[in-house]
Amino acid sequence: MILVYFLCAFAVAGLIFRSTAQKRMFDLTFAFLAVQALFLLYTVLNRDSVEAGIFRYDSLGILFFGTLVLISFAVFYHSKKYLDSEGDRQIRLYNIAFVSLCASISGAYFSDNVTATWVLIEATTLGSALLIYHRRTEKTLEAAWKYVFVCSIGILIAYLGILFLSIVLKNQHGNMSFGSLAEAVPTANPLYLKLAFVLVLTGYSCKMEYFPLYPIGIDANHATPTPMSAFFSTAMVNLGFVSILRIYRLLSGSPVFPWAQNVLFAAGFASLLLAAVYIAQIEHYKRLLAYSTVENMGIALLILSTGAAGTAYAVFHVLMHSLVKSSAFMRLSVIGKTYGSYRPENIGGYWQVSREGSLVLILCLLGLTAIPPSALFISEMYVFSALSRNVMALIPTALLICIILYFLCSKILKIVYGEKPEHISASEKEDRLTLWIQFAFLGIFFFLGICQPRWLMEMIRF
Repeated sequence: MILVYFLCAFAVAGLIFRSTAQKRMFDLTFAFLAVQALFLLYTVLNRDSVEAGIFRYDSLGILFFGTLVLISFAVFYHSKKYLDSEGDRQIRLYNIAFVSLCASISGAYFSDNVTATWVLIEATTLGSALLIYHRRTEKTLEAAWKYVFVCSIGILIAYLGILFLSIVLKNQHGNMSFGSLAEAVPTANPLYLKLAFVLVLTGYSCKMEYFPLYPIGIDANHATPTPMSAFFSTAMVNLGFVSILRIYRLLSGSPVFPWAQNVLFAAGFASLLLAAVYIAQIEHYKRLLAYSTVENMGIALLILSTGAAGTAYAVFHVLMHSLVKSSAFMRLSVIGKTYGSYRPENIGGYWQVSREGSLVLILCLLGLTAIPPSALFISEMYVFSALSRNVMALIPTALLICIILYFLCSKILKIVYGEKPEHISASEKEDRLTLWIQFAFLGIFFFLGICQPRWLMEMIRF
């Protein structure tokens, strides 16, 4: 079935390429998203089955694929509203890149082979570059080339790590599946495992947006159309997380696992530190939300560093971050269209322009700051609980999070309560469905902060 899904993506991309009407382009993209939703149903009904020898529909893949399906529909609708004045060529490439990106990310979620995962992650770079260059300006061209160059370097570094993993299987009969590697890891050379983990962790940081290759993700979010920033900061970031988590779990049966925990803690803490330093200086709201993603991915790594017990909390944290961050970026896309800018000096008084939109923004802020009933409160409290045994780690971590939250609040609240520019009317009409989509995402987010269904928690604990 997954091969049929890939063929549908290829066919839809080809039909969009040949299409001359914008409506038909969007209709074809919507048709692909509908096929994607049906594929999600198929994976749920065929949970844990293996197809084509390298794809397995496990709980982790299904959870993140389900999140991708939900977000892709929302991003698609917001894109139609955001790109209402674009030319046919731009719309065509936008939709082709979106479809290819969805297919590549979905395949990587379900990949049960380290090499196949690497290939699919590399494939996402090309689709992302097209979306970054969407505006066809010198700045977006520069951002696209930087993205391709840095991501290619990162993926190459990760490939070197995969080569060290292949050495682990040198004297055994097995392929590069995660199952074969899990059997070989306990007796493998610890040096090879350490090198493999560091290289993969470094290489995939360009996708998950944490230290050291996080800057390319910040630039990508800045350059790409804002609805697609919602996709980059969720589905793409989740791709990096899933890929790293699968490698990390391999090491749980090896003597280097405690060492790997320390490496994750260092990467997570460095991400928090850099987010705290730069978020105070940012004068662009898209970059502000992008650095918030760096913060949350740093927290996810800190949770993973606590050991096997933290895995479920890390998965929960990343899933919940996807809901609230996508809502924040989608709301920001509406604000950018209203004010014609994303810079603080040009935005203010949003409460007078749209009270419902302001409420969405405030709820997003409450969610990102992990104030109860924010679902992120659960995972962040776990971090503080786990670090409470090490005061030297707890105090700096708590201080950095407080700094980030202070600047996040002060800058976002300026949108709502700052001085309104004179050229903005006191009341702007807005498409109601965009509001309801954002409220729906936030409703799910806050509900899961209060009540976690048993079926969801069982899947998260996979």
